[in-house]
Amino acid sequence: MQAPTAPVDDGAREAAPAADLPEWERLAGLEVPRDDFGTAVVGDDIWVLGGMTGDRGRRLDSIEVLDTATGGWSMPDFRLPEGLASFESAAVGERIYLFGGLDVRSNASDFAAVLDTRTGRWRRLPNLPAPRYAHTVTLHGGLIHVIGGEGPDGAVDQVDVFDPATETWGAGTPMPEVRNSHDAVSTGEVIYVLGGWHDGAPSAVVQTYDPASGRWRTRQPLPEPMSRAGAAYLDGRVWVSLHESAYVLEVGSEEWSPANPLTVSRHGLGYVAHDGRIFAIGGCTPSPLRDVRSVDVLEL
Repeated sequence: MQAPTAPVDDGAREAAPAADLPEWERLAGLEVPRDDFGTAVVGDDIWVLGGMTGDRGRRLDSIEVLDTATGGWSMPDFRLPEGLASFESAAVGERIYLFGGLDVRSNASDFAAVLDTRTGRWRRLPNLPAPRYAHTVTLHGGLIHVIGGEGPDGAVDQVDVFDPATETWGAGTPMPEVRNSHDAVSTGEVIYVLGGWHDGAPSAVVQTYDPASGRWRTRQPLPEPMSRAGAAYLDGRVWVSLHESAYVLEVGSEEWSPANPLTVSRHGLGYVAHDGRIFAIGGCTPSPLRDVRSVDVLEL
């Protein structure tokens, strides 16, 4: 593995802080600027997998690992089986599961594989039932829920459910408002599905999905439309960031409040909660469109 990288300057800006809430601080940056990649937490490490970079959205097969205890980055000498972007991933123990995405030809993929982080070996799994990209992959109740996205024939409303124990697929209740580029986080009770691209524009819609009952419920919408944002659940709250906007929802209150913005305005970022902190990783600045190495941390 390579040595940790040093902090970088991607154009940090000043903003008025939200009262009584923590502010983002900068950490050492990624080795490769990237957006629309997968993330997964294994122990105290955050794994960053694939994504895209550059003006032409070159697909990446590289992997970077953040040691959250030291704040240092390293790169293993193994890679994804193929370059993929616009997907998400989830870890179960020391294994990382990856589903779908945009392949090197910009086609929606039904790719499904698992990485053993101890050995660096990938193993193919039964294909994702509906090829798609810009979907979400969320671990909830021991099962991995692949929600929504965009497929070869348009928006996908399917909720496909993967059981890591049996390595089989099942079906959940389809999305009532189909969309892509949304965010999804599990609170342990339900899955919050936030924003996304709907009817040709960003959406503020927020719904919860209860896999136990199969029921979808409409919740208080986001204060503004958001697509390709970052969202995480921590400390009984849902946190969301996009460009210069940031909000927090106290679960149970259904009231959104302003939070502090990222140090660098961006979308398509990794947004990971771990050990009382949220890590905002990489992404793409809106003007000019530019992938960044930026990494921020919010300590609660």
